[in-house]
Amino acid sequence: MTTTLDTLRALPLFSDISKAEGDLLVRNSRIMTCKRGRFLFMHGDAITHFYVICRGAMQIFRETPGGQEITNEILIAGDTINADEVVSRQDLHNLNARAVEDCSLLEISISWMRAHLKDFDHIAEKLLVNLADRLQEVQIEAEHLTTMSAAQMVACYLQKLCVLYNFDPHGFELPYTKSLIATRLRIEKETFSRTLKLLRDQGITVTGTHVSIQDMRKADNFVCGECSVANECATHRVLHERIDKRARGNY
Repeated sequence: MTTTLDTLRALPLFSDISKAEGDLLVRNSRIMTCKRGRFLFMHGDAITHFYVICRGAMQIFRETPGGQEITNEILIAGDTINADEVVSRQDLHNLNARAVEDCSLLEISISWMRAHLKDFDHIAEKLLVNLADRLQEVQIEAEHLTTMSAAQMVACYLQKLCVLYNFDPHGFELPYTKSLIATRLRIEKETFSRTLKLLRDQGITVTGTHVSIQDMRKADNFVCGECSVANECATHRVLHERIDKRARGNY
């Protein structure tokens, strides 16, 4: 499928490109699809393209020798999939990418992307910011694994989903399977199931795939009290704004 300038500008990485930059990208990219459950690439495959998600969600993971999947990220529309591979100049993928749902992706030749980064004013800078943000997220997750209980990590993730997808915290459907969320949080499936029951005491109920954060302030206090970066956290800030609006009767 042919790329358009509007499609490019709808993606955060290319939101402020000029028309000339956009025309250059349009000529050297395409929109492709990846059906749910299909691999976009596998660990050890040759790196041939750079990808940005236009629609859908993609699981980025490794598989242990014993066959266990370790999910590094679940990426959604607007996210770059392999920005690090543009910068690192490695030849082979060191992760797997599999579609969580039907995906539409912007595809650009990796060799072309590497050769032409200098032709764009802000793309290289945005890629580096993206990588820095992900590194910080990894560091925060490492802290959470040490300082938080499984229940706190799950509650934190559910709140993050509300912000990522603009869900109403008082009632929404999980966008991913529980088993996928468990692998993302490094929690055993059995532990994850037991944890969901414990969340009732913190103002969160999960029935099947339906989640309801009935007491947002209680849930927020339960999670953020153990996090060293709560005051800088975008999720924490957005949910506090919603709590304040609700207190004023505007939410």
